[in-house]
Amino acid sequence: MSNVPPSDPAVTSALLDILRTAHLMNVPWALIGGQALISYGVPKHTEDADALVPTADLENFADMLVQTFGYTPLIYDEETKGYVTADEVTVHYMDDPVLFDIHEERMMIPLRSPLGLDIDLLAAQHPIEQEMIERSYLRGHYGVQVPVAPLGGILLVKTKADRPKDVAAIEQAAEFLPVDQIQAALTWAAQRDPETAKELRSVMNFARSRRAPTRTKPSRR
Repeated sequence: MSNVPPSDPAVTSALLDILRTAHLMNVPWALIGGQALISYGVPKHTEDADALVPTADLENFADMLVQTFGYTPLIYDEETKGYVTADEVTVHYMDDPVLFDIHEERMMIPLRSPLGLDIDLLAAQHPIEQEMIERSYLRGHYGVQVPVAPLGGILLVKTKADRPKDVAAIEQAAEFLPVDQIQAALTWAAQRDPETAKELRSVMNFARSRRAPTRTKPSRR
């Protein structure tokens, strides 16, 4: 049973724009992050969307969204600790635990869609992220068929990121997704990064154990 809300015009419109951009540029991409988890059936709320694109195409992809589809460039503002509108597309570099083992900074471009949805375009810098694009497959999400990264990859990246919201997302997936789907995701993760996959399994096992009853008692009816 799907937990995806029936509609969200801002998400639908943004996904269509990204699909059109990818088609015009002949560039592969994959939906990741919270929106991807929602597409798998995790009942979570997110007010943005994350798209993984090849590193070499990151800036041109953003330029296309801005120039052809009317997206607004954003830039991080140190004073407000948030993103504000900018005059031009700006690549943001930041520390990201996901990339620590390849000794790179994360490259990301923030944009805002015409309907007000914040979009993070992320470069697929890690080999696992590159494979997440290659092995993405079409799933229906808010009425649009989009390439969604493998669940195992999404959960693996969230484990490596290790932020409270990422751990919470993993726990939600463990609580709401079917056991066979979780096992398949864990197998996928273990084949790519055994050590991180162990951490992922531990978090998911703990989350599922909290839903197990401590004892049972026959009804007196």
